[in-house]
Amino acid sequence: MNAHILYQIKKLKDYLAIKTEMVNHQAIIKDVASGVDRSWIYYLMLLSAGLIALLGLLTNSVAVVIGAMLISPLMGPIISSGLALTIGDLRLAGRAFRTIAVSVALTILISALVTLISPLKEPTAEIMARVRPNIYDLFVAVISGVVGTVALCTKRNYLITATGVAVATAVIPPLSVVGYGLGTGQLMLAMGGFLLFFTNFVAIILTSDLVFFILGFRTTHVEAIQYSPRKRLLIIAGLLTLISIPLVYTLVVDLKKVNTKKRIERVLKKQLNRELASRMTNYFYLGKNGRIQVNASVNTVKLIDSHLKEQIEAELTKVVKTPVNLHLEQVIVASEKLPVQISQTEMATGMVTSPPRIDTPAEIRGKVNLMSEQVEAELTAALDPFPVSSTRITFAGGDSPLLITLDLRRDYPVGGDERLLLSRLVQRTLELPVVLAINELPLLPILKFSKDGSLTPDSVKNLTIITRLPGGPVGFRFLLEGSRKNGNNVSVLKKYLTGELKVPQELISTSHPAGNTYGDNGVKLQIIRHQEMQ
Repeated sequence: MNAHILYQIKKLKDYLAIKTEMVNHQAIIKDVASGVDRSWIYYLMLLSAGLIALLGLLTNSVAVVIGAMLISPLMGPIISSGLALTIGDLRLAGRAFRTIAVSVALTILISALVTLISPLKEPTAEIMARVRPNIYDLFVAVISGVVGTVALCTKRNYLITATGVAVATAVIPPLSVVGYGLGTGQLMLAMGGFLLFFTNFVAIILTSDLVFFILGFRTTHVEAIQYSPRKRLLIIAGLLTLISIPLVYTLVVDLKKVNTKKRIERVLKKQLNRELASRMTNYFYLGKNGRIQVNASVNTVKLIDSHLKEQIEAELTKVVKTPVNLHLEQVIVASEKLPVQISQTEMATGMVTSPPRIDTPAEIRGKVNLMSEQVEAELTAALDPFPVSSTRITFAGGDSPLLITLDLRRDYPVGGDERLLLSRLVQRTLELPVVLAINELPLLPILKFSKDGSLTPDSVKNLTIITRLPGGPVGFRFLLEGSRKNGNNVSVLKKYLTGELKVPQELISTSHPAGNTYGDNGVKLQIIRHQEMQ
């Protein structure tokens, strides 16, 4: 066996040696090195790609985003940096990294400036698809880096392959997402876009570095030795380690999610799947504020007592090393005998098959309740800080989509792109086609005042949501409505907004409409985004 493996390894080495001899190393080094040259044409192409990508993201157009990927020149410096690290040419590496840094900064800057003046600021599905990098994005970048480098070195179908690699790696759209996030004040969204770019960037460098090495590129191809081999090795190792940190972070986070899911599922199945007693039918979990909320649906012949529930919570907390709250949706079921008599022949030949089991109304209700909780949790996270409640699911016959109805407390409507994004989020959660019906309710109740003229404690508590507005108060307008008799209360509320909650005074407007329904003591406050006012 060992001899066979050694023989196969030798054959592979011989094959690579033959292919390596076919590579014109000096010509490729010269060609790749030219990719770091900065000119007005390079920057024109770069900024055009960034703007096209941003417009495609804002209009939710996949075709436009793909067009931006095709004209982006940023892959040139990235591949050049990979080759520079392979052959130890630190001058070329320095030029490549400077070009990349300037390109990244310019793309983000122009995207942020255009976003500031653009009337379109809704987070579209194309934008949200680029703010949560996962391990699959990493795999795409790794494979694309290998394919692109091999095509460059062998010149086999290079133009076609380079086009495909540009689309697959997609280094420009994430940078436009970063600019969009900064332009709208959504820093977490910007960080997600930059993490996706950096994941692709590092994966391409590392894989191209490896492919260049396999194809025979060595330090001997550098015309002049710039540093000692030891110093050169330390510098290259340090650079690779530094740029690999986000990549390792992405891997660790994704692997941790997978492990957490497996551990939770293993504990739930062990504790809840008991023969002739109970069976888990579904579960999901959400992590928030340092705790994990686990919701599980269980069919059981008798209610699971609190002692077992606490035992499961303790075991879950132990295996995931995070405090866990367990919610059980229990459905009482009972076994029934088969309605037909089984013949001796069927018993002897083993041809007996149980008829398909139909869920009882109680079981169906339990599953639907769990689905509603799952959908409400996902939508609450997506629409935070605006409250979501009363989520209901309606089933129709045939292949009709599920109707998801919910109440959203927000003072401006859900736009078309936002509705599409939310629908896709729910569809991904339920793995079923859905239609969203959103009932829009006022964000805040009528604000009340004490006898001394100050806001009541409940009103103060309700107003804390202003501190959690996405991007802060600057992206919103605050409309105060009250009767002329309680003009003093309107002034008190306005002073509270500007003083305690740091709302700029120019964003607040007041009115005294006739025929109000909130009494002489109440004031109505509406919080509306700037673009909704235009």
